[in-house]
Amino acid sequence: MAEVEEPQFTSLQARIAALNQQGVEKSVGGPKPVGKRAPPPPPPSNRPALPSRPQTTNNPPISSYGSSVTKQQNNLPTSARGSALMPPPPVDRDQPSSPGRTPPLPARKNAPPPLPTRKDSQPTLPPRRTSTQLVRRGSNESTMSYSSTISGLSLGQASSISSVESQRKLPPSLDQAKLPPLPPTRREREAREAEEKAANAKKTPLISAKSTPNIPLRQPPPVDRDLAPKMPPRPAVSPKMPPRPNGNVAQIEPPPPAEARRRLPPPAAARSILSMGFGNKSTETPNPAPRPTPTYSKPAGPAVQELHDHDFDRFVMSGKPSFIEFYTTYCKYCVELEPTWKTIGENFAFASDRLMIAKCNVEKYKNIMTRFNIQEFPSMLYFDGRTENFIKCPYNPDLEYLQEFLEERSGILRSDAPKSNGGQSNGVPPPINLSSKPTRNQVQAVQNRPAPTPPPTSGCLICRDFSGPDRVAAQHPRHSIPQTGDSAGYLAQVLCGPFSSATDKARAIFTWLHHNVAYDVDAFFGNRVKHVDPKDTIASGLAVCGGYAGVYTAIALKAGLEAVMVTGHGKGYGYKALQPGERCPPVDATGHAWNAVRIDGGEWKLLDACWGAGNVGNQVYNKKFTPSYFTMSNDDFGIKHFPSERNHFFRSDGRIPTWEEYFIGPCGSEPLQLFGAVEDHGLSGTSFSPAQKRIPVNSNETIRFQFSKICEHWDHEKNGEGKPYPMILKINGLDGRKEDYVAFENNEFWYWVDVRARDLGAPGQTVNCYAVTSVNGKDCRGLTRREYLNKKGKCGMGFGGVCCWDLV
Repeated sequence: MAEVEEPQFTSLQARIAALNQQGVEKSVGGPKPVGKRAPPPPPPSNRPALPSRPQTTNNPPISSYGSSVTKQQNNLPTSARGSALMPPPPVDRDQPSSPGRTPPLPARKNAPPPLPTRKDSQPTLPPRRTSTQLVRRGSNESTMSYSSTISGLSLGQASSISSVESQRKLPPSLDQAKLPPLPPTRREREAREAEEKAANAKKTPLISAKSTPNIPLRQPPPVDRDLAPKMPPRPAVSPKMPPRPNGNVAQIEPPPPAEARRRLPPPAAARSILSMGFGNKSTETPNPAPRPTPTYSKPAGPAVQELHDHDFDRFVMSGKPSFIEFYTTYCKYCVELEPTWKTIGENFAFASDRLMIAKCNVEKYKNIMTRFNIQEFPSMLYFDGRTENFIKCPYNPDLEYLQEFLEERSGILRSDAPKSNGGQSNGVPPPINLSSKPTRNQVQAVQNRPAPTPPPTSGCLICRDFSGPDRVAAQHPRHSIPQTGDSAGYLAQVLCGPFSSATDKARAIFTWLHHNVAYDVDAFFGNRVKHVDPKDTIASGLAVCGGYAGVYTAIALKAGLEAVMVTGHGKGYGYKALQPGERCPPVDATGHAWNAVRIDGGEWKLLDACWGAGNVGNQVYNKKFTPSYFTMSNDDFGIKHFPSERNHFFRSDGRIPTWEEYFIGPCGSEPLQLFGAVEDHGLSGTSFSPAQKRIPVNSNETIRFQFSKICEHWDHEKNGEGKPYPMILKINGLDGRKEDYVAFENNEFWYWVDVRARDLGAPGQTVNCYAVTSVNGKDCRGLTRREYLNKKGKCGMGFGGVCCWDLV
C-alpha cells in the first residue's frame, strides 16, 4: 500500500482542528464510522501473556528526549536494568473493553495528521540510546488527561498504551533501588596500575618519624553524554572517606628514644639585639676567650653628602632614613652650623648603611625650597626613607641636642659605634697615669680655697647668642595658632616652653612680635587708636605701641614671667629736639608704651617691642628687626623713654632723672643724626663724638671724631655679619673748596680720626661718616686702612652712610 504523505502543521491548534475533522475526538465505545475498512485479523494465539505492570506515574515528556515525531518505529519504553524488553498490551480505542480477548483495532481510512515539526532545542543533545531501565523519575502525583493517550499509529506502532485504563503503581524509592556498579574508567584503571607499581617498588627509608599519608583525590564520575540524565543516588547514611591505597601509604616509624637533656652553657654577656641579629645560632663556647673590641674603618667619601636637584629624590626615597640640612650661603646661622653638622656626620658614619647625613643648598635649588615650604634657614628635616613626609627638628646649634634628636628618631645610638682602628684593639682601657694624681696638700689647698663670686647670670645681653629663641619665634607664625580661645597661653607654651632661662623666654616673645605684628599706620594717622585686647591684636596682626606692650605682657604672664606694661613719653615719630634758645615743654609723660620684664639674676629689663619690630617713615611702616631695644642697658634705654611712674626707670645707679634732663638729652643740645646701619656695623650709638649735631668751624682747634664697637668683647665675625668695613670721613676742605675722604684709624675697640675745624668745610655744609662697602663692585669686608689708601682714587668704591654733622 502506497504511503500517503502526511500534512505538516505549524501549531498545535492546527493539528487539533484536523483531528476534530476526522472524528478522533469521539469516544471509544461510539458507533463505527461508515465506510471504514474491516479490522485487521486478530493476533496469533501464541502471543505471550502480558505481565502485570506496577503502578507508575505518567510523567510528561522531557524535552531533552526529543519529540514523538522524531522517534523511530519500535522505540519501546525502558524497563529496569537487567530485565528483558516486553511488548506493550494491545488497546482497542474503538471498542469497549471486555474481560476477554482484546478486539483488534479498526482500520482507519485516513491516518491522523502528524504533529508539526519541532525545532531542536539548543544545545542539541545526541540521539537517545536504547535503555533497559524501567524506573522513571519520581513525582508526587499522577498527571492524567484525555489527551495523554498516545496513538500507536502516530508512533508508527500497531498497539498503544492508555494511561487511563491501566492500573499503575509507584516505583520504589530511589535510595532503595539497587544499581549495579559502573565499570572503572580509564583514569581509574591507570591510577590503580600506578599504585600497584608503587607497591611493588623498593621502599626508601623514611626521614621523619611522623609523616602525613598522601590521600588520592577522588576522581569525578565519568560523563556519558549519550546516556539519559539520572538522579544521583541518595545515600542512607553520611558519606565515608574512601579506603586508602596500600601502595602509597607512608610508613610511620616509631619515635626515636629521647635524648639526654643537654647542659646549657653559662650565659654570655648581654649584647644588643642589633648586634646579634635574628635567627642566628650561638657558636660561643661555654668559656670563650676575651674578644678584641670590634673596629671599623672610616668609610670612603665625605661624612655629609651634598645633594642636588637631580639626585635628591633618589637619596630621600632610598629606603634609609636621612637627616638633611637645608641652608643658604648668606645665612650666618648656616655658617655657624656647618662644623656641627660635619661632626654629626662623622659621629654617625659607622651607621652609613642605615642612616644618611646630608645637606642641600636651597639658595641654588629653589624648587626644593618651594616643594618642602622652607621659610627659615637653616632647616633640619628628618625623612624616613620611604615617603616624602618629614619631621622638622627645632633649631638649636647645640651638638648634643641634635644628636639626641637623631638617636630618638632613628633608633641608632652613638654608643653602638665600634672603636676606630687607631684605638685600643684588645678592649683594655689604657693605664692610669699615677703621676697626675694630686698630693694630699694639693687637695686640701683646693678645698680651703674660697669659692669665686659667680658672675651675673644675665651676662652681656649684647654679645649673648639669641639664635635659639629667635629661631623658635620664627617657627610659629600667627596664622598657625589654633583657634582655642587662649592664643596667649598657646604662644607662651610654644615660645617659652623650650627654654629654662627667663632671658631666653623674654627674647622669644620680643622676636615673635617683630615677625607677626605690624604697626597700624592707618589707625595712628587717622586718629582712630583705641584699646584692643591682646587676643584681638594676635588675631588681626595690627597694633600701635600699646597693642605691642599688651600682647607682650599677656604672653609673658602666661609663661610664668614677671612683666608689666610701662606707659610714658618716647622720642619716636614726631619728636623734635630743642633748638638753641628754645625752652623745655611742660611734663607730658604720655603717648607711648613699652615693657619691663624680670630676667635671669632677678633684674628688671626694659624693652620696646614696638620699636624693635620696625619704624615709620613718610606714614609708611618699615619692618626692620632692631634687637638693640632688647639688649641695650636700662640707662641707655632711658635716653629715649620717660615713664609716667618713678619706679619704672630701673637705672643701674637708682637715680630718677628729671623731665628737663630727659628732654634735652645727655649732650645738652640736639644730637647728631644716626642712620640705621649703625647697629649693622656693630657700633655703639652712644659712643659717637662729637655728640652734638652742630659743629662750629670758625676756630683753629682740632676736632676728634671717634666711636667704638657696641661691646668690648663684640666679635664682628661671630656676633655680627662678618669682618668690619673700613670707615672714612667725608670733609669739604678749607672753605668748602676741596672734598676729601679721610680714613679712620682703629684698634680692637675704637675708631678715630683728627681733623682741623677749618678743613671740615664752610658753614651750612655737612660732614658725613661712611663705611666703604665695595671696591670695583666687590665686597670689601676686612679691607684695612692701608689697603684703602692704596686704592683711593684708583678704583670705583661704594659707600654706606653711618652718621652726619652740620657745620655752623
